[in-house]
This record gives sequence, structure tokens and C-alpha cells, in this order.
Amino acid sequence: MCNLSQKIKETGIETGIEIGKKEMIVKMHSKGYTIAQIADVAGMEEKQIEEIIKNADLLPA
Repeated sequence: MCNLSQKIKETGIETGIEIGKKEMIVKMHSKGYTIAQIADVAGMEEKQIEEIIKNADLLPA
């Protein structure tokens, strides 16, 4: 089982979705998407995206 699947199983689907969304945001950023583009796709405020990226080292491996 992959780490994300295991984390979803341990924490529940709501939290699992949030973990997956954060991983998507970090991946988009690493591929060169702008904060504005990521915020648009994720349906979030730019400030929230910046905070997720800033705390990316806290995401599960």
C-alpha cells in the first residue's frame, strides 16, 4: 500500500483528501505553476497555497 493510501486508511477520508490536495499543490509548484494558477485549480486563496508550500516539509513522505 502506498504512503498516501495508508495515511487515508489511518486518518479517514476527509483528512486523506486534504493530504492528497496538499501533495498536488506541492507537485504543481515544483513543476513551475504559479501560486495564482495553483490557487485557481485548487479553489483556494493564494495565501493558503503559499502556506502549504512553505510547510511542505511537514507533508508525509
